[in-house]
Amino acid sequence: MNVNRWTLHACALLALAAAAPAATAGPDEETRKLIESLRLEEAPEPVSASPVWRRPERVHIVIPARAEQDRERLLAEAREVAPGVELVPLSGGSPDPGVIAEAEVLLGYCSVDLIRNARKLRWLQHYGSGVNHCMYPGIEKKEFIFTNNQHSSAPPIAEHVIAMMMMLTRGLHVYHRAQAEGRWLDERTPMQEISGKTLLIAGLGGIGTEVAWRAHALGMRVIATRNSSREGPEFVEYVGLSHELPDLAAQADVVVNALPLTEETKGLFDAKFFDTVKRGALFISVGRGASTVTGDLVAALKDGRLSGAGLDVTEPEPLPAGHELWTLPNVVITPHVAATTDRGFERGWLIIRENLRRYVNGEKLLNVVDVKRGY
Repeated sequence: MNVNRWTLHACALLALAAAAPAATAGPDEETRKLIESLRLEEAPEPVSASPVWRRPERVHIVIPARAEQDRERLLAEAREVAPGVELVPLSGGSPDPGVIAEAEVLLGYCSVDLIRNARKLRWLQHYGSGVNHCMYPGIEKKEFIFTNNQHSSAPPIAEHVIAMMMMLTRGLHVYHRAQAEGRWLDERTPMQEISGKTLLIAGLGGIGTEVAWRAHALGMRVIATRNSSREGPEFVEYVGLSHELPDLAAQADVVVNALPLTEETKGLFDAKFFDTVKRGALFISVGRGASTVTGDLVAALKDGRLSGAGLDVTEPEPLPAGHELWTLPNVVITPHVAATTDRGFERGWLIIRENLRRYVNGEKLLNVVDVKRGY
């Protein structure tokens, strides 16, 4: 019997398919709902279209110290979505240089040294959101796929923004200071109602969108800027491009900085910007400290251009003892803790595990970092 080469080829493909581990189905219901609620973005193309992709034989996975007690559960959940793939668990912290040099797929924390020295790297899943500390000149020449956990910390950071805004508008910072001194204040401190006020979000990404949703629910008018487009959810009245920030600032009763740190955003909030803001507005910063010129912020707070500020990030950071910002009565400062939450790791882990499932199956990844943009 004659068997043509196409029949042989088809039989070979069927044999390979039968031998390969079964591909896992799409995300489970909990993960699907999380993707939807956080509005996570898929890459436009499946990762299998990338020239650096191949189905991994081995994945190095960092188990953070805070999750060490759940080590076996996390590994079991990773195995469920990556059948047939060898998982190499690593203790929290920076992996051994020898591991870095050989790893093709690494789930963990990015750093400049890690990316530079990972000579075989194909995919890096960063456990955190911000990646500015992992960027270096020439990173765009390194061929690898880079994803992060952006949006996973957006809910607690957005709540932190609202808490700071409420503290300042209701004068709680004044009364808390008096409480710490054991004083009952007979005089009334000025207070504001936020319903009907305008809130401007600089950076309508994951954090900015979560802030916008909460502010809108409280009756505020929400406007925003973003770098990529004018698209936004229905609860944002107007979305402008980044160059429109000064014009929109003139309308704002509250300005929220939710921008990543890039060359374009470094020092963006300076004296010129504060001169354009509606006089007496509040400034709340949960982006990166270096996007604000601290001396100019202090001057605006002292002369009334700003009535108050809520700062979870500062420049420098940590803010040194004796710095003038500590002494200003209209400033609330927290030490870069806005992302802290009792639910953060589990939410982030769902995204990490889902990206592992997608990578193994060659699907569209979530939260792909554009190294040219820096986020």
